[in-house]
Amino acid sequence: MSGPVKREPVAVVGPGSVGLALAARLALQGHPVTLCGRPGSPPVPAITMTDHAGTRTVAVDWRDEPRRTTPFRQVVVATKLHQSDAARGWLERLVDDSTLVVVAQNGVEHRERLAPEVPPGQVAPALVHFNAERHGRDVVDIRQDGPGLVIGDDEPGRRAQQLLEGTGLGVQVVQDFTTAAWHKLMVTAVANPVTALTCRRVEVFREESVRGLAHTMLGEVAAVGRAEGARLPGSAPDDVLAWIDARPPGAGSSMLGDRLAGRPTEHDGLLGAVVRRARHHGIAMPLCSTVLTLVAALDGSRPGA
Repeated sequence: MSGPVKREPVAVVGPGSVGLALAARLALQGHPVTLCGRPGSPPVPAITMTDHAGTRTVAVDWRDEPRRTTPFRQVVVATKLHQSDAARGWLERLVDDSTLVVVAQNGVEHRERLAPEVPPGQVAPALVHFNAERHGRDVVDIRQDGPGLVIGDDEPGRRAQQLLEGTGLGVQVVQDFTTAAWHKLMVTAVANPVTALTCRRVEVFREESVRGLAHTMLGEVAAVGRAEGARLPGSAPDDVLAWIDARPPGAGSSMLGDRLAGRPTEHDGLLGAVVRRARHHGIAMPLCSTVLTLVAALDGSRPGA
């Protein structure tokens, strides 16, 4: 008679909403989870998670000092895009030649953000489609409709699938990850800055003037995505606006939440990434560049660096 399945330890870098959700679901599956946060931040020894199955609390091992860690075979990076420097300090200690690093972040620059600490062949980008909302430091609510994580059908992606499919979040493996990533970026690169600048939720896109602005921005983003190899149809801007229209009333965005809380935003990793790729391909983006300048001013930062 076989015993219980032995689960490998996993390090999760970033105790934000996505990091807490992934850490809690992995711990529920029996993985010993080490949750890595900023030096000196209050400890999170346990996570209370609420989802369709109810409310549960799981224990995790909290670390706030990279120097006291050793390499893991499996690492999940769930920091915000503008927190790459903080994640880099952890990766220098957590990663060796055999480590798989799952990057659960928005954007299209997953592998670039981890270089040179992690070779591209050890990185599995994961698009996050589930909704996680953090309350305090150790409580998270999870909601999802359909697959919660999308990963590529390559060697790192298949390793990531083995780790993530037991979380119950729903893992979709796609052969054309480039198209999936740019389709998601069309949503986040436009909906996030527009809601953050207006301090309004998705209902703002029902206004004719805002909808026209968003449609033009989406067309600019789609043009860059196609230059990057994404297979985006001509109807992509309308498709994205239809998806936004289907969001439940009161739905916001992570960038809006960051602005309302007085936190830095992810504008550089979202719209900034699009503008950088546009410059590389020689594609003009007058409206997206203007919106990037405005949203960057919320943080007092320089856009498109």
